[in-house]
Amino acid sequence: MKKMFFIQVLACAFSCGGALYAYVSQQNDLTRIRIEIPRLSRDVRHLEEQNSRLRFEIERFENPKHLMELAKRPEFSHLKHPLSSEIFVLHTEEEVLSPTTEKTFETRSRAIFIGAIPDR
Repeated sequence: MKKMFFIQVLACAFSCGGALYAYVSQQNDLTRIRIEIPRLSRDVRHLEEQNSRLRFEIERFENPKHLMELAKRPEFSHLKHPLSSEIFVLHTEEEVLSPTTEKTFETRSRAIFIGAIPDR
């Protein structure tokens, strides 16, 4: 009788110990995640700032005034504006299957524009 009671108490102690271990392990995982959240939010904020800075640089570089200044430089003197008869537009299959009457920036970004090769 005492032997059976001892086995039941031992089984109860092991099951309670296992439940407590699982609870503590879950709390440790939760704490680890809570510690990582501020670091990850700092990283996201840093990437957003960097993305904003790079967008500004792209906009500044693609500014028509800047492009015209680049065109006046000697290393780009061989470039010329193509005539409208020298421009070819290659459309994607998607544009051919569903032609739209309204030209949008999105449609333009899917097309490939090829200009003339400069004279050498």
